[in-house]
Amino acid sequence: FKQINLSAKMIRTCLFLTFLLGVCLSIKCNTGVVKDGEGAKVKGDCTNVFSSCSRSTFSGVTTYSCGGCSGLISDCEDCSSDYCNGGASVLPAMAVIISSIVLCMF
Repeated sequence: FKQINLSAKMIRTCLFLTFLLGVCLSIKCNTGVVKDGEGAKVKGDCTNVFSSCSRSTFSGVTTYSCGGCSGLISDCEDCSSDYCNGGASVLPAMAVIISSIVLCMF
């Protein structure tokens, strides 16, 4: 066996990169409320609890949120890609995964 000496700095780096991995793998959704073209829709990260985004419309008010449709509103759509409009990029997540593996090995 080869003894591996991990310094405190290396352990902190591995923990930090593991945290970043969780952020990169969480779904990103638009959140906010828009009525008649007025309001705010903001792009943001959802927690790992959510695996989908939703957009629902009721009485002219469109709501964007993390999480799927509950079934209470008939005009609701959900999706599982970032920002519900496709184009989810796996490149940033892959960069974090590869760099954490490489840094944790040495």
